[in-house]
Amino acid sequence: MILGITGGSGSGKSTVAQGLGYRIIDVDSVYHGLLESSAELREALMHAFGTYDRKALAGIVFGNVVELERLNFVCARFIVPAVRERLAEYKDNVVIDAAVLFELGLETYCDLTIAVVATKEERLLRIVGRDGLRLESAQARINAQKPDSYYIKKSDFVVYNNSLIMDAVKAIKNRLLIGNRKAVYGGTFDPPTLGHLDVIKRAAAMYENLHVVVLVNEMKKPVFSVAERVEMLSAITQDMPNVDVESFDGLLAKYAQKKRARYSVRGVRNGFDAEYERPMFEFNAQIAREEFGFDLDTIFIPTTRDHADTSSGNVCRLLSGGAYKVAGKYLDPRIAERVIARFAK
Repeated sequence: MILGITGGSGSGKSTVAQGLGYRIIDVDSVYHGLLESSAELREALMHAFGTYDRKALAGIVFGNVVELERLNFVCARFIVPAVRERLAEYKDNVVIDAAVLFELGLETYCDLTIAVVATKEERLLRIVGRDGLRLESAQARINAQKPDSYYIKKSDFVVYNNSLIMDAVKAIKNRLLIGNRKAVYGGTFDPPTLGHLDVIKRAAAMYENLHVVVLVNEMKKPVFSVAERVEMLSAITQDMPNVDVESFDGLLAKYAQKKRARYSVRGVRNGFDAEYERPMFEFNAQIAREEFGFDLDTIFIPTTRDHADTSSGNVCRLLSGGAYKVAGKYLDPRIAERVIARFAK
């Protein structure tokens, strides 16, 4: 499990991270180490800001959103590879502790992202006590940072660290017991059938979030455009709040990494389907592990007997032959007319 913990200054995120007992990658420490060891980073900072001194850089970006984004952009190409190296070394049970977790794109390496927030009064007391700042300076530091709403909106889980640190740690451990319940269901869906919908419904009941993705395949000549397939899938899943639909031009493993999903769902109608899917399952697992540094498991969901012969190919063959009524039995009523109209003469 790789956790990403983030939050503003004084939220107590680092103390919470330490309480979990995981190995910690402190991104701030990684940055400081690179300033000492990487001449290339120092050169890049000199070119962009005229200095690589930490205090001077802090003075430039303090309260300046544009300059801060530029600093993050310059540093990302050095920090991210360094974090990836440590993840490869530590293997599992790792916390990435980063105030700029999302700004650097490090959330893509996390199974779960956690925002640690606290009241402004509590944060002020911590900053003053920890850094020896005057109250006015501590207030200015908080005002110059992103609001709690930023971290809350982007993170998977939020803990409120206003009293005992161990309460926040306990809340995270309880959340970890649930596990990563995100899955992706990728395919061509040309067109979506009741067989697809059956798999979606059953997977949606198993996972907290199900990401249905229309994969762009240049080797196929689809009947319906990518946009049309997304629209039809959205129409038949509109009553499922934990299902979202979109398209993706690229590898399924890359999409799963983007969504921080550890599971890929596939529907199988029989043993032949399962054997047919095996090479792709192994291929996706290898890409995820070797290229993107995470485990992607494929979960096979057998279709019900009612959908044992339901497939997009069969539907298209029936429609091409003019068997509109029979083909309609394999389509959700919300899209049946639209699909049949494409073939009707």
